[in-house]
Amino acid sequence: MKSFCIGVLTGSLLSLFLPIVPPFFTVFLLLPLTVLLLAVRYRFCAGLAAFICCWIIQFAGYQTEQQHILNYSEPLQGTIVGIPKQYAEYSQFTLQLENNRATGYQIQLNWSQPPVLLQEGQRWRLSARLRPVAGSANPAGVNREAQALLQGVLAQGAVLSGSDTQLLPHKVTVRQRLIAQLQQATENLDSAPLLLALTVGQRQFSPALWQGLQQSGLAHLLAISGLHIGLVFGWSFCLLRIMPWPLRYLAWRQGMALTGALLTAFAYAWLAGFAIPTIRAAFALLLMVLAWLQYRRLSYSHYWLLLTAVLLLAQPFFVLSKSFWLSVLAVAVIFTVLWLQPRYSKHWRSKFYLFLRFHFYLALLMSLLSVLLFDGSSVLALVSNVLWVPWCSLLAIPLLFISLVVELLQLPGSSVLWQLTDIVFQPLLWWLNWAAVQSNSWWALPDQHWLLIGSLLIVCLLFLVSYRRIFLYLGVVLMLPLILAFTRPVQWQLHLIDVGQGLAVLLQYGQRGLLYDAGPRYGQHSATASQVLPYLRQRGVRQLDYLILSHDDSDHTGDWQLLTTFYPQVQIYTDINNINKAQPCSTIPQQYLAARLQMLDTGGDFGNKNDSSCVLLIQLYGWQILLPGDIGARVEQQLIARYPQLSANVLVLSHHGSNSSSHFSFLHQLAPQLALNSASLYNRHRHPAGAVQQRLQMLDIPLYNTAHGGAIRLDISEQALHVHEYRTQRIPFWLQKPVGNAETLLTTR
Repeated sequence: MKSFCIGVLTGSLLSLFLPIVPPFFTVFLLLPLTVLLLAVRYRFCAGLAAFICCWIIQFAGYQTEQQHILNYSEPLQGTIVGIPKQYAEYSQFTLQLENNRATGYQIQLNWSQPPVLLQEGQRWRLSARLRPVAGSANPAGVNREAQALLQGVLAQGAVLSGSDTQLLPHKVTVRQRLIAQLQQATENLDSAPLLLALTVGQRQFSPALWQGLQQSGLAHLLAISGLHIGLVFGWSFCLLRIMPWPLRYLAWRQGMALTGALLTAFAYAWLAGFAIPTIRAAFALLLMVLAWLQYRRLSYSHYWLLLTAVLLLAQPFFVLSKSFWLSVLAVAVIFTVLWLQPRYSKHWRSKFYLFLRFHFYLALLMSLLSVLLFDGSSVLALVSNVLWVPWCSLLAIPLLFISLVVELLQLPGSSVLWQLTDIVFQPLLWWLNWAAVQSNSWWALPDQHWLLIGSLLIVCLLFLVSYRRIFLYLGVVLMLPLILAFTRPVQWQLHLIDVGQGLAVLLQYGQRGLLYDAGPRYGQHSATASQVLPYLRQRGVRQLDYLILSHDDSDHTGDWQLLTTFYPQVQIYTDINNINKAQPCSTIPQQYLAARLQMLDTGGDFGNKNDSSCVLLIQLYGWQILLPGDIGARVEQQLIARYPQLSANVLVLSHHGSNSSSHFSFLHQLAPQLALNSASLYNRHRHPAGAVQQRLQMLDIPLYNTAHGGAIRLDISEQALHVHEYRTQRIPFWLQKPVGNAETLLTTR
């Protein structure tokens, strides 16, 4: 059985690096091959083939239903699942389909002016304009395409207003009533966001609280997952065990306690909305309880392999989830530490020491896993986990569960318990608010190969089990290349951040940076908060020296005030009049470390916001990089007239590649070796324009577009310029090709 499970795990890892998903007819070859391999006891190969079969079948089914819904011409009908997000300009919600072949799948919709307040459980018949799910591709961002596969989301789009929009009869679910009851009970408590996150899975945190969770490394503590499901199971099991049982049922006490604790854990997972992490944790408990009830003793390794293999066979897309790997690797770390711990200790000091040692090793190894999966880790993570995981596990969360049960059963004294729970959670809330303003608490390790970080994790495990000298010597030998890798010299880099239909360009040298534009902000959506700030943190930028806002358009200015909050020493340069403490673009220093900055004079005011953009020329090691903002062809002609010797090795296309810019004569004089463009996939403007792409092809200028390549990184040295597109490097490789063509996907239902 172990060999089969290892084969499944190997197949899942192999699938991440394949360029395409094999065609569906491959299943008819692999299924009999799997049976044959099992019959001749080649269990490893059978496990590998079994995973590939499950992967192909589920992906083919998803693609079939996706094409069906994108070509569906009738009104959609479905139920709102999850809590809709209410913004000033629109509402955002997820609709689970009911009335077509894709029943059970979901679509994500925006509704600009819904006739009533949208709530979970409402049933609607409506028309929508749909397109495939697509998101920005940044190292620090979320892989929305992978999320869509995991959650069964076929498409995203916008609701069309019309006479066929209808609210259908529906019932308020028990869970909705309980959520409303808990919201009313906690509305006056300071820690209400934390309490609701840990009871019903509502993580509607303020930006400051989100930042505090990330900076402290405690985001896992407020996401209902294995820790919380396990606590509910453990406390329930202990209570059921110590209850007085009649003598005639005493022999059943163990089984009844296990079953009752399991049902309690499943009830908690239901209250939390059966999110994917809760489903995984509940299944892990189910597997463990079944083994106990059948008196089967599974070793740590056997249980871990069986759990991981069954989850991957049931849902092959778990292989795309970082949270899945973080969870199963965390379980592996826990098993390893428990295996190394002494089994018994009578003295309370020894028990307390072992408890602290367990949490220290767990926090240390989880920090290394964070480096492996997220290119960095919080400096505060080790201290935060050692302090607050025991605090929450032993005191805060049990008290919260008691308050929850008393509230749901309508017992007297619930308000007093909620007040006491709020007091217990106050220290954690204070710690998160304090961590939110610690801008230098993220330890970034960008551009490190995953094999390198994996080797570092292996080294730590070798030191951990170094009761044999051979492990200690091997760990020391492996540390030498790692030290050389982490001490490599600092390099200049230019980053075109994938912010969708907007612009944000970062010039970086080590921990210092210059930012040209801050990405778009449309209503409540801020790419500055969701893309730019996480990117700066992931790249390890601790000192943002200059912020240049090219002109007064929301897709360029973004949420610039947020940047000044996290980088209070930043100097702002812009010609926008209503920004306090900003200096004109023309006054920018000409020297920035080894780079030379020149703000080009466009020759006057053309009466247009785009044409008044600040045009920045960066000169570094003899290379010239031109950032022209959104200037049009008229200003481009003016520039080449005022600067007849102007040239550029790298050009960021004006106005996202609009046909009103990038004039042929302008491109011809600049003669760039590279053209970069910032645009969103399936954008309604269809940037970059076909005419601009033709001009670039005629002049033999290669084009790199964030819509298809994601974030673009340019490594600058005296000898060469090296371009890296993030989307082409992001695993799985088979998921990086956009679905279809934008022109054929803007169909109306």
